[in-house]
Amino acid sequence: MKKKKAAIFGGSFDPPHFGHIEVMKKALETLDIDRLIVVPAYVSPFKKGHSAPPKLRLEWLRKITGFDPRIEVSDYEIEKEGKSYTFDTVAHFKYFFDTIYLIIGADNLKTLEKWHRFEDLEKMVRWVVASRSDEPIPEGFILLDTDMPISSTQLRKNIDPEWIPEAIREEVVRFYTKQQRQESS
Repeated sequence: MKKKKAAIFGGSFDPPHFGHIEVMKKALETLDIDRLIVVPAYVSPFKKGHSAPPKLRLEWLRKITGFDPRIEVSDYEIEKEGKSYTFDTVAHFKYFFDTIYLIIGADNLKTLEKWHRFEDLEKMVRWVVASRSDEPIPEGFILLDTDMPISSTQLRKNIDPEWIPEAIREEVVRFYTKQQRQESS
């Protein structure tokens, strides 16, 4: 029987943007996988919360990932609620797949060893790093060359519609513009 392989791409996706789409496309093109599982976090252990509610971010991701049938947007972390630990998510999907690639942004490399159950997680996955600026990628990591000069943090501060996929552009711009108005009043 053929062994099933998946890549997990988790994150806040607050908001989802073309940088995320590029990571997905490169992963599908580069990695030998049957499935790409996109997992929006309910709340990241390293963040206090999110601007957009979890179910809205999930909905946005579902609207922009129909370009490849191998992509599955999972509500696993959102339905669990509470802090989203990558170890728990990988353990959940490990039941269905023999090999799991875990896609992270290069900006996560500095804090990787602080992740919940990092040593156990390291035994369960093959690490894949989406490049970002001049961040060096250590040996043993698979590189996804996706250097796009954008982040969700930047977009929340200064929403630029050019970076938002058309299927959700109007809704995302409206949401964060309203958010900015509320914060400044």
